Amino acid sequence: MLFKVRLANYSARLYAHTKAASKKKSYSHTVLLPQTKLPLRLDGNKLVERDKAITNLPAFSELYNWQREVLDGPEFILHDGPPYANGTPHMGHAMNKILKDTIIRSKIIQRKKVHYVPGWDCHGLPIELKVVSSENSSKLTPIQIRHRARNFAKQAIDKQRQTFLSWGVIGDWNNAYLTFSNSYIKNQINKFYELYEKKLVYRDVKPVYWSPSSGTALAEAELEYNERHRSTAVFVKLKLNHIPDGISSNKDVLMYALVWTTTPWTLPSNQAVCFNSLLSYSIVKSPEESELFIVATSLVEKLSKTFNCTLNIINTFSGNLLKDVTYHHPINFNTILPFLPADHANDSKGTGLVHTAPAHGPDDYLVALKNKIPVMSLVNELGCYTSEAGSKLDGLFVLSEGNKRVLDMISEDILHTEDYIHSYPYDWRTKQPVIIRSSKQWFIDTDSIKTKAIELLENVNVIPKMHSEIYKNNLIVQLRKRPYWCISRQRSWGVPIPVFYDATTEQPIITRKVISHLCDLIDTNGVDSWWNSSISDLLPDHIRSDINVSIDTIKKGTDIFDIWFDSGLSWSNVLGADQTADLYLEGVDQFTGWFQSSLMTSVALQNKAPYKSIYVHGFTVDEQGLKMSKSLGNVIDPFDIVQGKKEFKAYGVDTLRWWVVCHANSDAMAHVSTNVLQASADEVQKIRSVLRFAVGALFDYKEKSMEYSSLLMIDKYLLHLLRNFHTQMFESINNYEFNKLSLLTINFLTNPVSSLYYSAIKDRLYCNLANNSDRQAAQYVLFQIFKVVIQTIAPVVPHLAEELYLHLQQKQEGSIFQRKDFGVNDEWFNLKIAELVENVILNIKGDFHKIVGANTSDVHVTIKISEKLNNDLKDIQCDHKQLSDELIDILQASKVTITIDEQLINEDYVIEVKKSDLFMCERCRRVFADVENELCNRCNLIVNGLENKTSVIMYIKSFIV
Repeated sequence: MLFKVRLANYSARLYAHTKAASKKKSYSHTVLLPQTKLPLRLDGNKLVERDKAITNLPAFSELYNWQREVLDGPEFILHDGPPYANGTPHMGHAMNKILKDTIIRSKIIQRKKVHYVPGWDCHGLPIELKVVSSENSSKLTPIQIRHRARNFAKQAIDKQRQTFLSWGVIGDWNNAYLTFSNSYIKNQINKFYELYEKKLVYRDVKPVYWSPSSGTALAEAELEYNERHRSTAVFVKLKLNHIPDGISSNKDVLMYALVWTTTPWTLPSNQAVCFNSLLSYSIVKSPEESELFIVATSLVEKLSKTFNCTLNIINTFSGNLLKDVTYHHPINFNTILPFLPADHANDSKGTGLVHTAPAHGPDDYLVALKNKIPVMSLVNELGCYTSEAGSKLDGLFVLSEGNKRVLDMISEDILHTEDYIHSYPYDWRTKQPVIIRSSKQWFIDTDSIKTKAIELLENVNVIPKMHSEIYKNNLIVQLRKRPYWCISRQRSWGVPIPVFYDATTEQPIITRKVISHLCDLIDTNGVDSWWNSSISDLLPDHIRSDINVSIDTIKKGTDIFDIWFDSGLSWSNVLGADQTADLYLEGVDQFTGWFQSSLMTSVALQNKAPYKSIYVHGFTVDEQGLKMSKSLGNVIDPFDIVQGKKEFKAYGVDTLRWWVVCHANSDAMAHVSTNVLQASADEVQKIRSVLRFAVGALFDYKEKSMEYSSLLMIDKYLLHLLRNFHTQMFESINNYEFNKLSLLTINFLTNPVSSLYYSAIKDRLYCNLANNSDRQAAQYVLFQIFKVVIQTIAPVVPHLAEELYLHLQQKQEGSIFQRKDFGVNDEWFNLKIAELVENVILNIKGDFHKIVGANTSDVHVTIKISEKLNNDLKDIQCDHKQLSDELIDILQASKVTITIDEQLINEDYVIEVKKSDLFMCERCRRVFADVENELCNRCNLIVNGLENKTSVIMYIKSFIV
């Protein structure tokens, strides 16, 4: 838009018009200033006390039950991933629970019924280790451990529940699901039996992650990886026994297979060497040695550098010729073993030939399974060699003395030794390295269900959208690679796997009657019945008669379920038979945990996914991006954020929640520091200040509908923006794009609301008659601003929203979330008004301030407008006289004169400014008065009791136009 600014008899700088000192009469009692008892700011203990008071309000604390009774379905179901019942809540808990609560509250305030049952994961190794850490666990019976663990979990649950409630998290707390409750356990063992009937669970000897420090199998999700783990890697030669003619016709030469391993301790369990039929292999010889070695052809040059010698190729052949080769065991030389083809043998590292110990590797196990080779296990649950490994190794710990002894025993066959730094799995609780060890466990046959699971994932929405495909693809890759899921553990604190065994054959004994009877015992005596009761009590005569096994040869199982099986079945306990959760919301680590275990159990039992959408959030880190830990001293406690401590001011629940939702919902890392928290606190204060003004200005407002046509242009413009704001905010909330909320809210409140609208309406709010139509129009718009803004921010900061609502004169009984009249009117959408204000009025305002600066109170501005602009005004039913009335308030000027200049072709307007010939009014403090030290006409009429609205308007227009 082109425009020209002209100055007419106006100095470069205007000075403030000073008030005459001769007249000191006060008119404050005639001015309608905002009235509210709502404090402008709350700090320290007052803020903490406010949070507690709001939390304890019946309408606040009973909101979840209210919406279940009052709102109509269909339900929005958010299924809670159970936090671990171990320790005090930390920033991860805050992020998870507050995000969930924001979503739940956003649905309620949109009048949608929600289903949210909180839960806790109560079993598992971390709790058990804590309750036995003070003494030798071998002295404690399983029942003693269980009693201690149960009490520990209960205390943790109580502490966490109170903290979650103090953060304003609503839910069905009276019916929270606990994985150690009788009802949950009964459901779990029944689901296990359903899987057993479907032949989807079985018992077998397979390699699993095993923690010698914990004495139990571990799931992938119970591991953490040490990226700097140091292993001793060796190249070992294995003497060949039979060499086919296609490889070498010289039977007299010594020939070896060369293998590479980072786990020499597994060599006693070697049962084969694997090769790849698609690779090319070569016989090589070093100049100094007479021995020949078989390695992958593509690795000859690399191996030459490793051994610091030149390996000369004698012969090259196809890998499929290796299928008939046999070799001598590396330790038990008289044992002859085969070469076997396998896809996992490749030339990415090592030698292209792979030492294979089926007891200690999933790929190795599958090779043994395919070739019908019995798995040989020589390592016990303590991580020590058994007597079957030989007297030299018996009792030695495989990761220390055992490994050294093996290296000594094969020293003559080691060609090269090196330290190998690599990522290695550790027990997530004991922080000690784990091993892969073959043991007899219960497994879910994931091979039978993962194809269907992957198919169902195609219809699951993963949030945030920007990483949706990456996350989904990673989960699919994990599922494809997972041949089985070990669901048994060798501990005391957990749900018993309800199986008996024939001591003679080791065959499992489990029937529907066995399960039903155990459930009856649990109802009567609790789940400890499995440990307390004798076999004859657990298997009375009428049940045992169907088994056809003597009671003398029956033994009771001692394994418990993997806690991921516990929590993975939570959907079957919380949701109805036909229900699917609309949303699962957890940290990114749950793709290897709860997201996966829930999916697998649901597909196995009901052939569908348990969720429609997965929302992923990140982890909290400090301002340098470092993970919070006590050792680094960078832990920020959510309790300290809310309630403060000596060196940390109390920010209150609102700041914590605003940080979580608006600034921390990153899918990778959420930075938290005093600077970030202070920025969040400032934004919360901005919301408070802007809405507090509305609350105060509405002190005498009577709710009423307003004719849209009776509103001023600036009123209509704000309603247009308000409608857009409402749409954008709820689009962001319903799409879980919470990172947009802060920018949308603060920009809206700071610029169009506070800077523009509040400034423009203060005079008509304060100084017009109470029943003046323009004043009531401003109040109508303020009321809409309050309702729309409070509706959008209440799910994020419910404590602030409830406090503001309590001070609103127009409040209704109950919580802000129970109010029905939220929303916007389609009539407010007015592009013509918006274009005029944004393309003309705000440009005029900007140009005006460039000329006169910030002090505009005693300026008379003349604006010449084009015929085109005048027509635009007519198009929105606003003539240039009405525009001049509004511009006085928008520009905060003394006078505005608008004329039509037909010669303006390329410009919409030109501006001329000069000093006003009017004087400051002692009542409204505006330069509106004709006579110095007197009231302006409008204020004079009001002060003298002239309440005829029409007369007042006529007089006001007569002196400002």
